[in-house]
Amino acid sequence: MPQIIGYKIRGKERDEVLHEMADYLADMGMVKSTYGQSVINRENEFPTGICTEPNAVAIPHCERDGVLKTAILVGQPGKEGITFERIDADKEYVNAKAIFMLAVDTDQGQLEVISRLMDVIQNEKVIQGIIDAKTCEDIKEIVTNAFENASTC
Repeated sequence: MPQIIGYKIRGKERDEVLHEMADYLADMGMVKSTYGQSVINRENEFPTGICTEPNAVAIPHCERDGVLKTAILVGQPGKEGITFERIDADKEYVNAKAIFMLAVDTDQGQLEVISRLMDVIQNEKVIQGIIDAKTCEDIKEIVTNAFENASTC
């Protein structure tokens, strides 16, 4: 089980937010200082915005070479969300209301984490809980509980 961390996002633009979140993970010793730029580079090539109803999400991540410890940083942006290109539609965008930055240190681990996370993000109550959470601890608790109950298949 990855370490799950709740986070209140301050930035408004995608790249600013990705650097902000990656820097937070770097300060915690989870990723290298280069992780933010690596995530942006990957996001530019392989977008991660997902049009889940009623609230879109994004799952920015990159290859494991920048990862020191496995973690998921769950970011709560402001009400308007953060604009991400859609994973499934070229040049179409979503306003992500929850951002799950993955830092996973093995290929197998990444597959398992993404599999469980897909189960979590399809749960409207979980996403709404992240949006409504008052504290970072609340975000962590909501996602941890959902992750523990998520299916791996």
